[in-house]
Amino acid sequence: MKTERQKIKRKATITDVARYAGVSVSTVSVVVNNSEKFVEPRLRERILKAVKELNYYPNSIARSLKYQKTKTIGLVLTNITSPVTPIMVRTIQKITSTEGIDILIVSTEENKQTEKKAVDNFISRMIDGLIICPVASQDYSHLQNAKENCGIPVISIERKLPEEVNIPCVISNNEEISYQAMQHLIGHGRKRIALLTMPVYGSNTRERIVGCIRALSEAGLYHPALVCEADYLGLNAYELTQELIKKWKIDAIFAISQSLALGAYKAIMDCGLSIPEDVAMIAYDSVDWMNVVPCPITCVKQPMEEIATISANMLLHEQFNKDAGFQHIVVPSQIVIQHSCGC
Repeated sequence: MKTERQKIKRKATITDVARYAGVSVSTVSVVVNNSEKFVEPRLRERILKAVKELNYYPNSIARSLKYQKTKTIGLVLTNITSPVTPIMVRTIQKITSTEGIDILIVSTEENKQTEKKAVDNFISRMIDGLIICPVASQDYSHLQNAKENCGIPVISIERKLPEEVNIPCVISNNEEISYQAMQHLIGHGRKRIALLTMPVYGSNTRERIVGCIRALSEAGLYHPALVCEADYLGLNAYELTQELIKKWKIDAIFAISQSLALGAYKAIMDCGLSIPEDVAMIAYDSVDWMNVVPCPITCVKQPMEEIATISANMLLHEQFNKDAGFQHIVVPSQIVIQHSCGC
């Protein structure tokens, strides 16, 4: 004898569940949506049994149209392969999941058009909020449109937006902590200090460079030739570091990302030099490999979990306060002293 599920070849509807359980559609809706309205326990059990046997899933699109909420937020990141990214994703997901909210993730790879397309797509999907690490640009109209015209709360993380964009930002003290880290390196008596940077796609990179150069300039140690820009993923950091060693005889290097630091570390070793005796080193991001190499790396540890926590909680609050405007929340990074700097 065929089961009710076998009779229904198509996807089961709420009407099918109601018919199978012998109740009204509205009663099924109360049970399925966990409404606070009372349903007699045995009747609730019968409905849930029908839901299971018919393999019924609520129509989230229809529910979204009815309540004007999709229980989803967009998360736009620049580099999903970075080892610090999972910390942010996991933290945001943990917080939003307690509210029954799902996350849609897009990685832009620092491409502005990809970012704009992602935001437009999220708007069409009627997301309830947006957390974004934006690519540097003169045009943030797509973010302003999402907030002002579509009523979607938007939070910028890691990178500061211009005040006139009127979108809150959760960032770190990139310039000041980079200045302090470079001062620490200078304090070890190093004279030919190289700065290994990335292309300036956002305010965080620019601020790190400014902080480092400020410290070098104050000490009379700034040499433009010793500032080298690697590619976006740091794939040529190895070659750049080898050139800095062979041509300029550097005695220290500051790498402003962990991917740059990895290439620099390998280059120093392959040149037959020792860290920190021959070349001292400080880098950004506290990741696992920095602690297990023969000479653990002194680094700037970014507060990724804290930034994610604050931004997720702000977004949940913003859903009830969509008029909230410009503000910067600065979460300090910290310098983790190990052996590579000379300590």
